[in-house]
Amino acid sequence: MRSGERRRLPAGRKAQLRALRSFQPLARSPLAGGMPMHVRIHALAALLLASLTSTAAAGHPARPVERPARHGPYFVELTDELGNVLPTWTHRGRTYVLGALGERYLVRVRNQTGRRAEVVVSVDGRDVIDGRPASWAKRGYLLEAGGEAAIDGFRLSDAAVAAFRFSSVPRSYAALKGDARDVGVIGVAVFPEREPARLAPPRRVAPSPEEGRAGAPDEKHRSSPSAPGEARAEAAPRPQDRSGLGTEFGEEHASHVRTVHFERASARPAAVLTLLYDDRRGLLALGIDVDGRWAARDDAWLRETAEPFRESRGFAEPPPGWRPR
Repeated sequence: MRSGERRRLPAGRKAQLRALRSFQPLARSPLAGGMPMHVRIHALAALLLASLTSTAAAGHPARPVERPARHGPYFVELTDELGNVLPTWTHRGRTYVLGALGERYLVRVRNQTGRRAEVVVSVDGRDVIDGRPASWAKRGYLLEAGGEAAIDGFRLSDAAVAAFRFSSVPRSYAALKGDARDVGVIGVAVFPEREPARLAPPRRVAPSPEEGRAGAPDEKHRSSPSAPGEARAEAAPRPQDRSGLGTEFGEEHASHVRTVHFERASARPAAVLTLLYDDRRGLLALGIDVDGRWAARDDAWLRETAEPFRESRGFAEPPPGWRPR
């Protein structure tokens, strides 16, 4: 396959994958009616997602991986279409994922608390629902208490998404929309649900000096402004000059949602989870030992530890456990 080409699956394989996604449960916490579901939110309203994969299919990842990005009881990881976790490493306190050009991926998020939570997801600095620059004020997906969700693409409508696929930076959705500054990062902002207020008995209090002033807006109802797109674009190198991976606006897939009620406990997220991704060459350049050998060692270290006669033994060395007769 030439560089930049998308891998194509046989028609039978595509049908098999569609059937698999249609019958797998979407979350581990059932909603009304006994059917497991998965939801997306809009401030006081949300969309219930009816066709996202949220449990791993049979099988194991191709290679061992470390833990997903975590903040307390919340987790995020990237998986392939069958639910296998993509190769992941922790390096200098951040979580990195190895991608391959043309490969489709999903963003799986888990909520291990006893409360529902809204998750606002961004890919390459773009909101996955409206495709515009990401902001905490945007609507998101709903995780049931103890549940999980697999976000499977940029949303096209209440019935379809455009798949997330690793691409070159110039072909990424962010670059084509004019701002590739944040290509290579996936973020998840988590907002727990507001708990019902408990009414306290009335009591008399002394008047406060603050009461005479015009009140400032409640912080919980104030939208978090996003950084101006122009300012970010000025600092970003041209997409055609950047190597490594981005995420393209892929082919269309069925993915149904409906609106549900949700109210955030706070305008600020309780947790922000971050994943960074790139190809093998990019991760090696960061010092991540992708191959598990010496590939990540820089030239200075190799020179410092070089030996003039590394293989200088005059005779064969017996293997462990060997005994002469």
